This record gives sequence, C-alpha cells and structure tokens, in this order.
Amino acid sequence: MSSLASSKLNNNGKRLAPPSPAPGSNASPTKSASGTPSSASKRQKRDNVSSIRDRASPTPTPAAAAAAAKATDFGTHMMTQLTYVVDFLKAKRAPKTLQEVLDHLTLHNLPEHQQKIFVNLMHKHSRIDHIPAPKNAKGDQPAWRTGKYQFKAKIPGVHDKITLLAHLQQKTDASSLSVKDLKDGWPDCDQAITELEKEHKILVVRTKKDNHAKFVWLDEPRLSHAVDPEFLAMWHRIELPAPDDMVRKLLALGQKPASEAPTNNAKATAKTAKKRKTTRPPKHQSNAHMAHLLKDYSHMKR
Repeated sequence: MSSLASSKLNNNGKRLAPPSPAPGSNASPTKSASGTPSSASKRQKRDNVSSIRDRASPTPTPAAAAAAAKATDFGTHMMTQLTYVVDFLKAKRAPKTLQEVLDHLTLHNLPEHQQKIFVNLMHKHSRIDHIPAPKNAKGDQPAWRTGKYQFKAKIPGVHDKITLLAHLQQKTDASSLSVKDLKDGWPDCDQAITELEKEHKILVVRTKKDNHAKFVWLDEPRLSHAVDPEFLAMWHRIELPAPDDMVRKLLALGQKPASEAPTNNAKATAKTAKKRKTTRPPKHQSNAHMAHLLKDYSHMKR
C-alpha cells in the first residue's frame, strides 16, 4: 500500500495528474474532468446564437434595397407632379384631358399601373376637379382615362361680371366677398370690379395705400341718387370747428356734447312698505273628530 502511494508522487513529493482516458473509453468528449463544458461546446453555442440573430434581422439584398428606394422616390415624385398639375390647370383656366396633363408633365411614358396611381391622386386632390365624360360618349379608352380635369377655385364658377353678380345675389347673409379669394379663380378681375362699382351694382372697400379692392358687397343701382355738384361744393366749403372748440360751442347752444361723461341721475327708489301677512282661509279638514284642536287662532297673533 505504501509502495502504491509512493508511485503517485514524483521525486519532489508532488501528486501527479491522473492519466487521460483512452480513445475507446466511455468518457464524454464535451466535458472536461472537472465537469465544465469544453471549448468545442462553447463554440457551438456561440455559432447557434449568431445564426439566430442573423435570422431575426436579415440584411436586405441590394435588389430589395433598390426597389424600396425606387418606390419611395416614385411617391415623392408624384406629390411634386401634383403641384405642377394644379399650376398648369390654374394657368390654362380650361378643362384638360388626362393625356394633355401627362404630356405637359412628360409622364406619358410611365407604366400603366403608375398612371392609375397618379389619376387616383388627382381625384383626391382638393384643388383639382374631375369632370366625368358623358355617358353616351363612345370611345375605346378605359374608364379611368376618360373625363377632363380643371382647377377648383376657392369661389368656383365666378369668372366674369354676370357670374359675380349671380354669386352675390345667392348669398343669404350680408357678409363680404374677399377679392383675394375671388382672384384665386379670376386673376384679372380688377377692371370688372371697377366697372361694376361705377354702375352702382357693387359696393367696394379699397385699401388706403394702393386703392386696391379688398372686399365686395352687392349694391342696388335704384338706391343711388346723383348729387348736384354745386351742393357738393357748398357742403365742402363749410368748415367744422376744431375738436377743442366743438364742446364749447355745443354747450353755448345748450346742447350736450357726446364726449361729455353722462351724469349719474340716480333715481330715488321708493321704499316698498312691508306687506302684511295675509291669513288664508283654512282648508277643508277631513279629521272632523279633531276640529276642536285644529281651530285657527292666527287672528289672536300680535
């Protein structure tokens, strides 16, 4: 026994490491002698985690990235082209077909599905009005290519004197019509407004600086009366007193100026006398056996 123990010790008296297992032994290759996972198993787990991470967030291929960028560019491009369509229709001031719009924007070479998307965007735009084609119109074009498009102004249908007067006559209140909104669909309306004002068919409020028309109301020519120029000259020759002398002259004439503070004439309120409490006649009593207890003694009150 002592010889076996001494064989496990080297010459210096230190214990030697146990021998490695034989290739044919049943020892597990994934664990070391101390029971901890080996480097091979750690590497295998790390590879599995990395493969799962790669599957969770795959990197898009160059073709997919290019397709996504192209789709985004197409949407932005269409929004820009809609602005050009509005400007084109506003300048022409006449209905235009889809082919005329596409030719103006050089979009006639777009694929058909992209042209359909563009037509749908024009139908939804608030400043573009679609005029459907007549039902009896014959043609070999698809339904989405038919009809015309025109600019939709803030005040639609007003483009001359007659339509302006008709629009003012249809108003149900006394609100004004903004000339700025009127010019949105009728840019050169200044001359017509001036002519209608001279004919006393509309009332116009103008700016003091540039004398430009700002607001418009409907007027009635029959209520306008010409004033004699001589009377106008006499009217303008009358000089009004200065504001400081106005109060003094009104007081001298026994009149009360509007600038004077009103006097507080407090009226003496008559004191209302206290009302004497009136006694009401007793109501019909149903408790006849308690009549002597329910007798009215209110007249004996002091």
